[in-house]
Amino acid sequence: MSKLLPDIDDLTRPFWDAARDGRLVMQRCADCGAYVWHPQPWCRACYGQNLAWQQLSGQAELFTYSVVHYAPLPGYADDVPYVLATVRLAEGPQMMNNIVGCDWQQVRIGQRLALCWEERAGGIRVPQFTPLP
Repeated sequence: MSKLLPDIDDLTRPFWDAARDGRLVMQRCADCGAYVWHPQPWCRACYGQNLAWQQLSGQAELFTYSVVHYAPLPGYADDVPYVLATVRLAEGPQMMNNIVGCDWQQVRIGQRLALCWEERAGGIRVPQFTPLP
C-alpha cells in the first residue's frame, strides 16, 4: 500500500503545481499581510478575500515535534520512527511537516531546517524539512 495522496481541488491546485516545480508557496492576504495556511478562500486574520500565492524561501526552524513510532497506515510502515513537526518558516508562518534525513534522536527544538521534497505517486511532491549542518 502506498502513502496518501492529497485531494487536489481548485483551491489547493496552485500549491501542488508549485510543489511539482520544487517551490514552496503559501497564500498571503494583500489586505493585512497575514499568511494563510492551509489554503482557504479568505484570510483567517481579517476575513479579507484578497489572497495571493507567495513563494517562500524554504528556510525554517523547528518549533516543536513528536516522534511517531507506530505507522498510522500500512504505507508508512517503512518510515517509523519518523518525526512529525511544526516548523516556523523564515517568513513567519508555521506548518506541519516531517523532519527527514537525520536520526530522530538528533532532532532538537530550534534547529535550522531546509526544505526538501518527498516524491509520491502521480508526480506529487510533498514538502519535508531536513536539518542544516
